[in-house]
Amino acid sequence: MIQFDTFARYYDADYGAIADDVPFYRELARRSGGRVLEAMCGSGRLLLPLAEAGMRVAGIDISGAMLARARARLQAAEMLERVELMEGDICTTAPQGPFGLAIVAINSFMHLERVADQLAALGQLHAALRPGGLLALDLFNPDVRALANENGALALDKLLTLADGTRVQKFVAQQPNLAAQINHVTFMYDELDAQGHVTRTVLPFPMRWLYRYELEHLLARAGFALEAVYGSYDLEEYDNASELLLVVARKIER
Repeated sequence: MIQFDTFARYYDADYGAIADDVPFYRELARRSGGRVLEAMCGSGRLLLPLAEAGMRVAGIDISGAMLARARARLQAAEMLERVELMEGDICTTAPQGPFGLAIVAINSFMHLERVADQLAALGQLHAALRPGGLLALDLFNPDVRALANENGALALDKLLTLADGTRVQKFVAQQPNLAAQINHVTFMYDELDAQGHVTRTVLPFPMRWLYRYELEHLLARAGFALEAVYGSYDLEEYDNASELLLVVARKIER
């Protein structure tokens, strides 16, 4: 499992500027009504714009360090009173509902390797939603041909600058297991000081990809009815070329 507390130091510089999905979730929250729950909420990248849009929001994450960053972000924007933050594992607990919408954003659901964990998380989300509430899952659309070309080679991914001015080189290696549908990913963050010395942080973690009908089956087992499948945040039709497997499902009573 990825060391999320260690990852927190780099997360905002690496992913904090992503905003393509914000309009999608904002409109979905308005449509669904009620409070919004984000599972695996990280440092609050989505929590803040949803709170600023007038939503009552709750976020749960397993990492205390990530939640500390979320709390600071919300406090700086004077939005902390609109957001409930909870440290915990979504497989075993969730903030008290009912919620109109539950979100698991940008591939976070893929950190759950086992079917038992996937169903446990979906069960917690199902219990937290009001009858008829919506669930949105944002996943990577697997391209087996592209995955088969990955062989564990380390490649420079991007250059980052942390909030304290530290320069960082991020390297990524991927080693997929096609039979297990697990991509063994390694992030390496190299911090460079003024003298050119390097401090390396290595973060290995598995990502379990899912296919469309596999996901639909999981949702049905957990008490959800599929509402829509999109290939982008602009609601484009899902197809082979889609980068995303973006699913919206509705809670049904079991």
